[in-house]
Amino acid sequence: MTVLEDENDKEFMINLYQLYYPIMKQRAYILVRDYAIVDDLIQEAFIKLIPKIPLLRSLDSYKIASYIVNTIKRLCIDYIRKESRHRQHNFSGSIEDIADQISDQQAATEEYYIKKEEFEDLAQALFLLSERDRDLLYFKYNLELSDKDIELLLDIPAHHVRTYIARARKRVFHTLFKGGSFSGNE
Repeated sequence: MTVLEDENDKEFMINLYQLYYPIMKQRAYILVRDYAIVDDLIQEAFIKLIPKIPLLRSLDSYKIASYIVNTIKRLCIDYIRKESRHRQHNFSGSIEDIADQISDQQAATEEYYIKKEEFEDLAQALFLLSERDRDLLYFKYNLELSDKDIELLLDIPAHHVRTYIARARKRVFHTLFKGGSFSGNE
C-alpha cells in the first residue's frame, strides 16, 4: 500500500482488504483452483482498485462488495484465458512436430490447409456471436468448466447454462452452414 500517499486512502484500502480478502480468496480459488496464484490475483485486484477509491467511497457497502467481487472475477477470467492460450500454443507446437514425421508430405499439407480453413471459418463464425455466447462456448469446450463454474463466472442460473450453450452452438452451426447472420442475444 506504499503507492498511496493519502493516509485516509491507505486506511480505506487496508480496511477493504481486511474485510473482503476472505470472499475474494474464495471466489478466486473457485475460478482458478490454484492457491499458488490466488494471492497474486487478489493483489492485482487491489492495485486495479486504487484508482477507483473515490468511486468506492461513494458506494454503499453491498455495492462495494459486488464491485470488488466482480473485479476479482474479471481478473480470474483473464488469467484463465491467458493460461489457456499458453497451453494451446505449447500443444500446437507438439502437433507440428508430429506432422513433420508423416511420410506423405503431400497429404499432410493438404490436410493442414483444410483444417486451417475450417478453423478460420469457425473463428469467423464465433466472432459473430455475442460476447456471452463466445464466453459460454469457450468456458464449456476449451476450459471444460462445469455448469456450476460457468454459473459463477457469468451469473447465469446453472439450470439454464446447457440451454444457452445449445443455442450458442446452434447459432455457430447456422452461420457455418447457411452463411446467415444473427444478433446472438436471446
